[in-house]
Amino acid sequence: MRQVTLLAVDDAQILDDIITAKYRPRKARLQAVRDDVIVAYQDYVDAAPAVENLPPIELTALQAGALRHAYEVETVPMTKLRTRLMSRIVVSRCPFCGLSESSTLDHYLPKELYPQFSVLSKNLVPCCASCNTRKGELVVDEETAVRLFFHPYFDEIPGDRFIAIGVTLLPDALGLNYRTVRAAGIGLRTFRRLRSHFKLLRLADRYRIMSLEHLRSRYHALARFYGPGEDADRVAAELLQEAEDFEAEYGANHWRAILYRGLAAHDDFCDGGFEVLKQIQ
Repeated sequence: MRQVTLLAVDDAQILDDIITAKYRPRKARLQAVRDDVIVAYQDYVDAAPAVENLPPIELTALQAGALRHAYEVETVPMTKLRTRLMSRIVVSRCPFCGLSESSTLDHYLPKELYPQFSVLSKNLVPCCASCNTRKGELVVDEETAVRLFFHPYFDEIPGDRFIAIGVTLLPDALGLNYRTVRAAGIGLRTFRRLRSHFKLLRLADRYRIMSLEHLRSRYHALARFYGPGEDADRVAAELLQEAEDFEAEYGANHWRAILYRGLAAHDDFCDGGFEVLKQIQ
């Protein structure tokens, strides 16, 4: 998970440009709801990050369809907006998972349920296809009334460590178990959102697979650190330094920071147990 700064976008102007680019009858439908949509845009910003509580606006089925069409069928202004949102280095990797390339735009509030926000830049989050698909139309946990996912533009990611890892070393395998933990400084509602985000996007399994793939490429470096003198302390120190470097750049909950810190604390892994990496397939 990663917080992303907002782009400076005049969303009212974007909507007007899209309306101008459309043909009747959709242009007329968009013009009819234009003012209500602009008010809804401001309500979104004022309520953020608690955008799940926004009241609906009155739309006919045809008007809702026209708003979704404004996103789905490319116009020059929509293409320009999409390019601006997707081209920043900060979102080159998906801010929901931190793993894969951002190749699509997610509607944080799904356009199927909230068509008024179909082309609102603050509702369009660059992300990977896996997270977009898994997130789908989910918004709120009905039992707890807590939003299920962090909003990369508006939610503050806690600085406390809320992801932990369990490391199991076997003769022919390395077990990695990522999980969420509630630190003392994290409120209950925030932790519930972290936990659901982590679970619904299947981050535990995705982090495990990516970690094992990544560690295969680290075997020779670890063997050099260990050296003929079998210096387990140096291996641990190097792993810890890697963890601290990732923490400094991406925060304490980046999957590689968690991985390296967990391995650095595992005495058997550092003391030659990393040889198991040669067996990862």
